[in-house]
This record gives sequence, C-alpha cells and structure tokens, in this order.
Amino acid sequence: MLYFAFVYPHLLYGIEIYGNTCKSHISKLEILNNKILRILQNKSIRTPVIELYKSYDTLSLSNLHDYQILLFVH
Repeated sequence: MLYFAFVYPHLLYGIEIYGNTCKSHISKLEILNNKILRILQNKSIRTPVIELYKSYDTLSLSNLHDYQILLFVH
C-alpha cells in the first residue's frame, strides 16, 4: 500500500510534539491527509472521513496523536 510506505511514516515522525500545536495549524495537514486518502481510494468528496480511515485500517491525525501519547506513557 502506497499510503503506508510513503505518507504514514512521515505522519508518525514527531507526532508527539507537533500534535500538541493548536488546531488551526494542524487542520491543513489533516485536510491534506484526507485528500490523499480520497485520491488513493478513488472516492468522492462526499465520502465520510471515517470510511476513508477504516478502509486503510488507520487513525485520523488527532487519534493517532492520542494513541502515540498513550503508547509513550505506557
């Protein structure tokens, strides 16, 4: 899968730090990530974001940040 080879590692790198920034700064990255998932899956703009992430069995950026913090604390 192209997403896990090229995009996902870049999202994970340092997410514990940059994930704590304010929502307005991180929203551009979330929008871009959603666009990438729509293009890779050939879905329309009206496709719910949750469906995009479920088909790739991954988490949204905010959930991914929470998960990585929980792993770090554990």
